[in-house]
Amino acid sequence: MKLNTVSARICGGGILCTILLLWAVGLVSPVTAAPTEEFAEASETVERLHQKLLEVMQQSDTLGYQARFNQLAPVISSLFDTPLIVKVILSRYWKKLTALQKSNFIEMFNQLSIATYASRFNDYNDEQFREVSKEVLKKGRLLIKTELLRVKKEPIKLNYLMHQKDGNWLIISVIANGVNDLSLKRAEYAAVIRAKGFDGLVAEIERKIEQMENSNE
Repeated sequence: MKLNTVSARICGGGILCTILLLWAVGLVSPVTAAPTEEFAEASETVERLHQKLLEVMQQSDTLGYQARFNQLAPVISSLFDTPLIVKVILSRYWKKLTALQKSNFIEMFNQLSIATYASRFNDYNDEQFREVSKEVLKKGRLLIKTELLRVKKEPIKLNYLMHQKDGNWLIISVIANGVNDLSLKRAEYAAVIRAKGFDGLVAEIERKIEQMENSNE
């Protein structure tokens, strides 16, 4: 299971950098209240993701990359608010895209997310997930803190920033050991667009998806 790569890259101040970035783009506000039972459905969303990850990990002896991808696809597609994630990552560049470019990029980014999970959660060594706590944020958002427990290794901290959309709790950011993939991609994608343009970014992402597929065959 290639999870060390999740926490290997640090964004200038870890969790503080992450919260400041997301606060700046309007995704989070300071904690204002203790969690209550009304947030049970948010926990269920995270649990659904964790359960499916464990299932594909436990079947790693028989499931190849494509089978893991196929099993994870409907879960990840339904539990993440990919349109919002993409809008935040692309920031000011988002407004410059046509409706078709936006639609195609959302779909491609969703494929990248699925491919990343299918590539990294590729074996099983008695790992288990557990929820640690919840923090209620302003604007109806929630931070669910969890851990991936590993045998004879330090747990990996996985925190999920969530909000409600159409009555469902969806994930809008994942913070692994203090490192937020959303903030990393925001900086990375902006640099690629400046150097190669939007089409260059699309080509880079397509190449990454293909590389993950080929490296797991």
